[in-house]
Amino acid sequence: MQKFPCLDLNISMELKIRPQTVRFYEKKGIQFFRDFSALNKAKNPVNISIPKPGMETSIEITNSTGKKLGFFDLQFKKEQSQLDGIQLLSEVEHENIGELLTLSSLMEFSKNRLNNFKFFSLEETIPFHMRYGFIIDNDDPNYILNALKQITKSDLRNIDELKYRATFFYKKIKEAMRATPENNETLQRGCKVISDYIKFLTRNKLQKQHGIYLENGSDVKFTDYELMVEKGYLNSLLQTHKINYEF
Repeated sequence: MQKFPCLDLNISMELKIRPQTVRFYEKKGIQFFRDFSALNKAKNPVNISIPKPGMETSIEITNSTGKKLGFFDLQFKKEQSQLDGIQLLSEVEHENIGELLTLSSLMEFSKNRLNNFKFFSLEETIPFHMRYGFIIDNDDPNYILNALKQITKSDLRNIDELKYRATFFYKKIKEAMRATPENNETLQRGCKVISDYIKFLTRNKLQKQHGIYLENGSDVKFTDYELMVEKGYLNSLLQTHKINYEF
């Protein structure tokens, strides 16, 4: 009897998904993507869609049986050139559903040429969002000082530049200790140091060993500048999920 080699199921499923060119259509001045397929972490196909396009809308991800795996509620503010995230929820863990929802929302942000993408992140989800280039947006000096101080004391190697920046802005913010229009830029630059540190940890799988304690959640933002800086990394993630789109 002739024997045939077995094909791994995950490989078989992956071969069925060829990167689709993500196509968009316009409704009330907003560009929305049409349904497309992608691969989750297990290399299984999922469907990504915007069932009810509008100023307030939601990105949904379902599996091959139609079961909803997660959603991201969004609100477009075209006059302010801004996209607001309302709620992101993944129904399953360890399948990159949150990543796919984030990438899909950034596709909407990019395609509509918006300037700002903002939402509130819980303290436990801030590292997740920093990985994709989001920046902490906080004007509480104590919140910023607490995080900067932890960075200055980090025993992690090869982060001298980050520790220098953390030390510099810790001293600058400590001197002011209040949020004013004059001090706002310094506070925001302190937030950028914290965000860069957490991003470095998450992308290098060092968060568990060297993560810093954040007192609570915070607003986070992603601007058109972050898109320009991070597009290479984001495009590599799209390729991993077999999504044919470029930022």
